[in-house]
Amino acid sequence: MRPPDEPPPKPSARWKEAARARAEASRFRGHLARAIEFGQRCLERLVEVEFVDRSIALASLSFTSLIPLGVVLGSISPVNGADFADGMIRRFRLTGSTAELVQSLFAPPSDVRQTVSIAGVVLLLASALSFTRGLQRVYERSWRLRSLGVRATPAGLAWLLGVAIVVSLLVPVRAAIADATGPLVALIMALATAFMIWLLTPFVLLSRRVPWRALVPTGILTGIGMTALGIGSVIYMPRAIEESADRYGSIGIAIALVSWLVGAGFVLVGCSVVGAVLGEGRDGPPAAPAA
Repeated sequence: MRPPDEPPPKPSARWKEAARARAEASRFRGHLARAIEFGQRCLERLVEVEFVDRSIALASLSFTSLIPLGVVLGSISPVNGADFADGMIRRFRLTGSTAELVQSLFAPPSDVRQTVSIAGVVLLLASALSFTRGLQRVYERSWRLRSLGVRATPAGLAWLLGVAIVVSLLVPVRAAIADATGPLVALIMALATAFMIWLLTPFVLLSRRVPWRALVPTGILTGIGMTALGIGSVIYMPRAIEESADRYGSIGIAIALVSWLVGAGFVLVGCSVVGAVLGEGRDGPPAAPAA
């Protein structure tokens, strides 16, 4: 309330205040309209990509192709002295009987190095390529690109080789840095590593049809999402695996692992779609529906 002795504002001052209020309201309506439009575009693209089906399909392909490959490669060339079972136990911080059950379930025979044949390795690679094709289709549909089919096989092989190199080199380095510096530096390094991996993954799998600058939102979102999933899994997965193992035995571990892979599939597909919608204005391809 204006004091009695204060003169009333001049008409020009009232007009300026009203104009400023109208401008602020107009800016707010503009921001709100853009946010609603962005949300609608994301929802439309999620439906177009078949979000739930693609996420579950990726989880299934991971379980049936990448895990067997990881078991064999971990036995032939352990990372930091640990095979696949050891890595899973460390990753989810399993202890006691649950860790022993995981070790017995995923530990390969001691003579696997001698028994693995060239034909077996070829079959494992062919199986792993089914996962890369599934992930390629997710990115292609997110960006509304035509499928390359068999022509995308070299890109899938390059991605598998790159992942193997990153895991063998960065995992020991990151573990050593985390032990020497503490959780904050480890988190920053995990985010940076995840960003680089998930920036290069669509760039490679899409055969460089999308400029890397347009893929930056996808790399950021997927890196944050997968890192958050990794942190949450340390809290959730030990209990989930233990309860499933107590209830169903060895198959319970597989059930818990599949549930985690489904969550990872949701993160990958969702971040791919939202990242594509964000990246279309960053030198990305035109949004034309895929044939």
